[in-house]
Amino acid sequence: MEDFKHVKREGMGYLVKQYWSLQHIIVIAWLLISIIVMVTTSYLKTGIIMFIFSLLLTVVSFMPPEVCFDPVSKRLTILNRGLNRQKFTYDLNDFEGFELHTMYIGMIPLGCYLYGNFKNISHFKRPVVSQSFSKKTMQEVVNELEDLTIKHNATSI
Repeated sequence: MEDFKHVKREGMGYLVKQYWSLQHIIVIAWLLISIIVMVTTSYLKTGIIMFIFSLLLTVVSFMPPEVCFDPVSKRLTILNRGLNRQKFTYDLNDFEGFELHTMYIGMIPLGCYLYGNFKNISHFKRPVVSQSFSKKTMQEVVNELEDLTIKHNATSI
């Protein structure tokens, strides 16, 4: 059995590892700003409201979706956790490939997102498989997922 760095074996499928991205850093910054407002200024009520709001956002944002890639049943399952608990299942027979999208402000990269492209899903509703600050990490995830599909297709013939 080949070990992967970014994909973990879970039952018959593989769970894709999730990483920190821009929205996590923004929420943590808001949490720290609210603590600073409560401690160093006379705006205690504003600081408490900001702290509660930031704490709720922190709890919700640190529950990343669970992405399960199953080459045996040829399905990609995305289970959203948190307030919006939905389960999406995509058939890998309609799978066209992965797409990396990096967000920049000027020359500063803000984050890299790995999308799964499917034939029957519009460009705006395609699933996010993983996200990170580093394009290199997302490329390694793509390589591991492609190795899984190639390895499984070679053994099933």
